Amino acid sequence: MGKNTAENSRRIMERMPITKGLLRGFAAKGWQDALPGAYERSVQLYRENAGAGKALQMHLKQLLPMIALYEAALRCTGSREEAMQFVEEWAFTEVEKTVKPVRVLMKTGLYRLMPGLCGMMLDRMFGRDAGFDYRLVPGERPFAVDMTRCPYLETCTRYGCPELTRISCRTDDITYGNLHPKLVWARTQTLGEGGSCCDFRLYVMGEQE
Repeated sequence: MGKNTAENSRRIMERMPITKGLLRGFAAKGWQDALPGAYERSVQLYRENAGAGKALQMHLKQLLPMIALYEAALRCTGSREEAMQFVEEWAFTEVEKTVKPVRVLMKTGLYRLMPGLCGMMLDRMFGRDAGFDYRLVPGERPFAVDMTRCPYLETCTRYGCPELTRISCRTDDITYGNLHPKLVWARTQTLGEGGSCCDFRLYVMGEQE
């Protein structure tokens, strides 16, 4: 996960959409004094998870700085409810910006390939090596997967903030939910929000039957 230094942690946070949005929120709230501690905490989290495999580290690189900033928000607000309100207010501001260019590409007809592409990436990015587990849903096509294990939930739970998992869940909704009018994102539940699984469904309208 790169060099374990506070400066490198800061660079990562400034580069990734969710943490970049949260940093803007810290500035807007006047909480900048809390950030050095968050950078150091992120370094500590990286070191504690240095033994994770490469596939899992790809996800932890995004998640661990988010945990560090959430903990900092907890210290600033003194309230778990207020800290989550802060995160939910600021976490998605930059995510929306990153999705806009992808939506432009979808207009070229690329949206038709998305279900197949997601299926091709499933094991490489969201397989057991990355800490996930899933089952394919027979009789549905072209992309129907029930995720039964989630490293985001497991990691957040291990660090005492399972509620933070839903930020990653909602990021999926922003990313996949409005890519194209004919591309249907039909997830109804997630593990991070108390569901029995994450029921991922992605298909082109009219091609589900």
